[in-house]
Amino acid sequence: MKAMLCSLVMGATICTAGAETTKREAFEACLGAGIDRFKGLCEPADLLARAILFECNPQLTDLLISMPLGPSNDRVALAEKHRRDKTEEVLTLLLEHRLQHPCR
Repeated sequence: MKAMLCSLVMGATICTAGAETTKREAFEACLGAGIDRFKGLCEPADLLARAILFECNPQLTDLLISMPLGPSNDRVALAEKHRRDKTEEVLTLLLEHRLQHPCR
């Protein structure tokens, strides 16, 4: 009985981690697709980065909901931090592309 309970707890932990990884992959795929679609535009890069992140907001929300809520996990703070980090990352990628392919 104790062994069965232990295996159920371990299985639940693994399933949760798998779901979070899948949601994270969906969010990263959305960002990649957005960058590919918008990188050729000559609009200001910060506006493009915000537009890409806005399009991927449902995937970010799903990712945050799938994360286990612990004492130090405030989902609002996590969302803001993740959005800020990803905005900087997307902005960097867009600017690197602009260095190689200047707007005309």
